[in-house]
Amino acid sequence: MPFKKGYRKAIDDRFSIHIAANSEEDLNAILDFNKQVHLEENIQIYIRSIMHKYPRRNDLYWLYIQDNKNKKIVSSLCLSRLDWQIEGIHLPVCEMEFVGTLEAYRRKGFIKILNELYEKLMEKEGYLISVIRGIPYFYRTLGYEYVSSLDERIKIKSSKIPNKKLKKITISSANLNNIALISTKYSQFRDKFYIFNKLNEECFKFKYLNDKFNSKVRSTYIINEDSLTTNYFSLGRSYDNKYYEIVCPDLTMKQANAVLQFIKDIGNYNDNDIIYLSLNKHTSLFNYIKSIGGALFSDYGWQVKIPDIKKFLSCIKEIIEARLEHSEFNNLTKSIKISNYRETIKLEVNKGKVKQIEQIDEFPDSETTDLRIPGGFLYMLLLGDRSYEEINDLIKDAIVDPLSKKIIETLFPKKPSLFESYI
Repeated sequence: MPFKKGYRKAIDDRFSIHIAANSEEDLNAILDFNKQVHLEENIQIYIRSIMHKYPRRNDLYWLYIQDNKNKKIVSSLCLSRLDWQIEGIHLPVCEMEFVGTLEAYRRKGFIKILNELYEKLMEKEGYLISVIRGIPYFYRTLGYEYVSSLDERIKIKSSKIPNKKLKKITISSANLNNIALISTKYSQFRDKFYIFNKLNEECFKFKYLNDKFNSKVRSTYIINEDSLTTNYFSLGRSYDNKYYEIVCPDLTMKQANAVLQFIKDIGNYNDNDIIYLSLNKHTSLFNYIKSIGGALFSDYGWQVKIPDIKKFLSCIKEIIEARLEHSEFNNLTKSIKISNYRETIKLEVNKGKVKQIEQIDEFPDSETTDLRIPGGFLYMLLLGDRSYEEINDLIKDAIVDPLSKKIIETLFPKKPSLFESYI
C-alpha cells in the first residue's frame, strides 16, 4: 500500500505501524493517546484544536504504532508542513511534532521505527529538511543536530525597567482588522534573515490571535502611538510555563519600554521581582533588555536533519552561483568535494556555474576532499548557522583543504536565520 493516510503495515505478530486516516475514529484515538503522554491540559486542548481548526490540518500526517493485542496506540508522532524561504527560494521543510511513547512501551525502538516511515513520507512529499523542537540529545540518535537559536531566555530585575510615562503610547488587543499591519511588519523584519518562515495569515490567526495566552497559543497586541497603530507583538508562555515568550518584529526604544511595562503590569511584579522572558536574540527588544541590565541565562536550539544533502544543494544551486558571481571566484572552474564522512557530494563548477551536483562513491580522505565535517555538524555550515572556524572549534575532525578554505567560506557564509513554526 502506498504511503498515504490509512496506510498500515505489520511490524511483527503483535505491533503494526499506521498513518492515521482523516476519520473521527483515528483522530480520537490519536487524541486519547496524547492525553496519556502529554499530561498538560493546555497541550491536550491545543492538539484537539489542531485536529479540527488548524488551517493546514489536511497537510498533517499522524503516524502511530498500535499494540494489536489491546487495539491501543502506544507510540506516535506528527509531520507538519512549513514554508521556509532561503534568500527568496522556497525551501521544502517539515516539522516533527507531538512525539511520544507510553511509558510501558519505551526502550523498544518505536520512535526509530516511526522515524523511518516519517522519512519515507518526507521523500514522497519532497521535503528536504526536517526540524524539531525536542528534548536534548535523543534526536541526535536519529541524525539531528542543533542549528539556529530557539529559546533564548533573559532575565531582568523589575526595578531596572525605566518607569517612564508613555502617554502617547497605548497597547490593546489585536483583531482581524490589524492583519495588514501585522503582515507588513512581519515581512519587513523577516526579510533580513537568511532563512525564515513565510507568513501564512490563516495560520497566524490560528496561533496568535487568541483571547488568552498559554504555552501553546499566543495573544497578539498592537502598539498605538498618537492614535496610530504602529507595531505589534505576541505574548505567550514558554513550553515549561515559567517565562513570558515574546514574538515581535523590531521595536523602537519607546515601544520596547512600553512592552516591558505592559508585562510588568499584567504580571503584578514589584520592584524586587525578577522577570523571566524568552525571545529571539536578533530582535531590538532583546538588545534593549540587555542594555538596561538584562542577563542571558539559558538558550536552546532547533534540531535539524537534512536526509539528502545532494537534493538540498541542488535546491540552493542558484544561491551558490550568485555567491560565486559576486566574489573573486566568479570565473571558477573546479570540482568541489564535500563530505560528512558517510557520503561525498561533488559540485562540478565551470566558469562560475554549477554544472552538476552528484553523490560519488569515494572515501573522504584529505587528498581528494575539499571539506569534511562529520554528521549533522555539516548542517550548521550549509544553513549558515556557524562558520567553518566555529565548527572546527567544536569538533576537530571538521577539516578543510587550506587551498579551498576561502571558496568554502564564499559558498557557505555565516548568516542569521529566524526558524519558526506554524504550530
